[in-house]
Parts: sequence; structure tokens; C-alpha cells
Amino acid sequence: MKKLLAILFCTVLITGGNAAMSQNLEQPFAQGEINPYGKFFTGTTYLSRLVEKDDIWNSSIANVTFEPGARTNWHKHSGGQLLLVTSGEGRYQEKGKDIQILKKGDVVKIPPNVEHWHGAAPNSWFAHISIEPNIPNNSVTWLEPVTDKEYK
Repeated sequence: MKKLLAILFCTVLITGGNAAMSQNLEQPFAQGEINPYGKFFTGTTYLSRLVEKDDIWNSSIANVTFEPGARTNWHKHSGGQLLLVTSGEGRYQEKGKDIQILKKGDVVKIPPNVEHWHGAAPNSWFAHISIEPNIPNNSVTWLEPVTDKEYK
């Protein structure tokens, strides 16, 4: 028992408690691996591809999980984007508009070429399904990082 407690204590120290917290984030899809597009994000995010881009369904679908405070850079999709919030609390903002608080069950419809960002609340894990419709012509243009001032 002491050995188990020591292992748990070391795990919390090493991960900052994030491993335990992410397991408590109830979501319908796998969290996935560290996001390979991390250079376009602030903080740590995870990506699980659910449907790859193809010409049959004309969409790409992924589960994206954000650690607290993690967020995308400003970006836009030439064919638009849909976000289906599955867990936690998040944030969404279009350029020039107020930040929206996102909760489980929210749906965000982002029109083509609208500059925006999305991510977790400062103290909450967050997960959403990202749907990129209008494939193969929907491409992402990544822009500058969201500053701490813009985020708060």
C-alpha cells in the first residue's frame, strides 16, 4: 500500500496532477495523443482523429482536448468549421467580438474565413469535436498566437 501511494504521489509531482485530472474529464471519445499541430497552440492539447479528410464525406472530424488555459492561435478555415462541445468549459472568440463561454452541449458554427480562436477556460479542461466541412477545398490559415491579454 505504501508503495502504491508513493507511486501516485510521484505521478502527481511529475505531471502536476494533469494525468489524474484528464482522466476525470468525461468525454465520449478518446483523448488521443499530444497534438502534432502544437506549434499553432498555446499550452498542451491532444488530438484524436475520428474521420480523416476525404472526398466521400467532404469533412474531417476530430476530438480535441485542451488542458486548462490551452488555446489555438488565431486562425480561419476557408470552408468554415463546426465545434461540438463535449466536456469541460471553454472559450471562443471571433476577431472584434466578445469572448463566448462554452459548456457541454454547445454548438459553434464558424462561417468560412472568419478569424477566431478557441480553447479551455483558465481552470478547466475542455474538449470539443471539430468538424471541417467542404473538403477538399477547406484549408486552415494559422495566424498569430492569442495573447494573454486577449485571452483574459
